[in-house]
Amino acid sequence: AAEKLQAYARRHAVFFGANLDYRNPEGAAKLMTELAALIKASPTLVRLVGYTDEVGGQTRNTQLAQDRAEKVRRDLIAAGVSPGQLVAVGRANAIDLSDTRGAQSPNRRVEFELGFEGEAQP
Repeated sequence: AAEKLQAYARRHAVFFGANLDYRNPEGAAKLMTELAALIKASPTLVRLVGYTDEVGGQTRNTQLAQDRAEKVRRDLIAAGVSPGQLVAVGRANAIDLSDTRGAQSPNRRVEFELGFEGEAQP
């Protein structure tokens, strides 16, 4: 189960348009359903990592990246994932995928990483 989760996490991310709006709400809902099923089948911790593009200042983007990760966390919990299996982290524009800015930028995303044993707070 952990291998399936890891393979899925490497190939998928959820993308955002403006602020906390999913760029493709239907696609994001499908992704959340698929990801939730994989997480529930594995005891693995999943780190949800939020990113932004360079539009806006660093202070705003740092908070926005965290807020995006938290939104995905809430949606996965609503899909039945245990809160203890999820950690939300914001990295702002630390790793850009593209020079594109604005609502179509792939930099506005939440990625999924497998966490480390002992990473989550008890």
